[in-house]
Amino acid sequence: MTNRKYLIAANWKQNGNLKKLTMLTKDFLKLFKSKNISNEVLLLPPSIYVPNINQIIKSGGVECANIKLGLQNISPFNEGPFTGEISVEMSRDFGCKYALIGHSERRHVFHEKDAHIAQKIEISLKNNLHAILCVGETLKEFNAKKTKRVIYRQLNQALKDSLKILRIKKNKLIIAYEPVWAIGTGKSADISQIVNTHKYIQDTLTKILGKHNIKILYGGSVNEQNITQILSLNVVNGVLVGGASLNSKKFIDICSAI
Repeated sequence: MTNRKYLIAANWKQNGNLKKLTMLTKDFLKLFKSKNISNEVLLLPPSIYVPNINQIIKSGGVECANIKLGLQNISPFNEGPFTGEISVEMSRDFGCKYALIGHSERRHVFHEKDAHIAQKIEISLKNNLHAILCVGETLKEFNAKKTKRVIYRQLNQALKDSLKILRIKKNKLIIAYEPVWAIGTGKSADISQIVNTHKYIQDTLTKILGKHNIKILYGGSVNEQNITQILSLNVVNGVLVGGASLNSKKFIDICSAI
């Protein structure tokens, strides 16, 4: 066992409905209470169900204090005529402490640009919301050995407008490295790739921000079989889990692995 505390984040994406996600949350909380888990657990449900999931977590009492809530996306604007968007202030009304920003599905499916992502980072930090910035390369970029180039651009572009506020709020920023080719494919990056890329992210953040203790998570086909090996790496501070988090037994095994 280790004394390190990890952030274990569950990205439920656009899955389930009220009945299924209510059952998933209740089943997970029941298992959570039966374990001695010191890690911080973050649930990222579809935004429409955040109020429901928040109430279920609250009903769990102090035993569920380590379970936090966040959004899968956040608006780059405080308020206004922006149909379909959810603001930082709205997220706080239902206990959200985190926002996932720049996920590869937002970048590649919805064509979010670096400038748009930078706005979301800035507004989240200004409003004391933990910003989880996702970075990672596509298979084409990986095969072309452009991983470092891609990640440097993503980090630099996302953070350049928030440098002033990051000087005093570095603890509000989290980086999630998710190689796009590993997300939902069942193929995780190998250990050397994770170590080398996380070290590069650490070094790049130092160049951009100076000395820091920013958490770096790994995501990409994380499951109950590979979690112990991944979390045993000194450069990994937690994980971002997709498909495996939709199964309460698999997810509790991930949360309690170390």
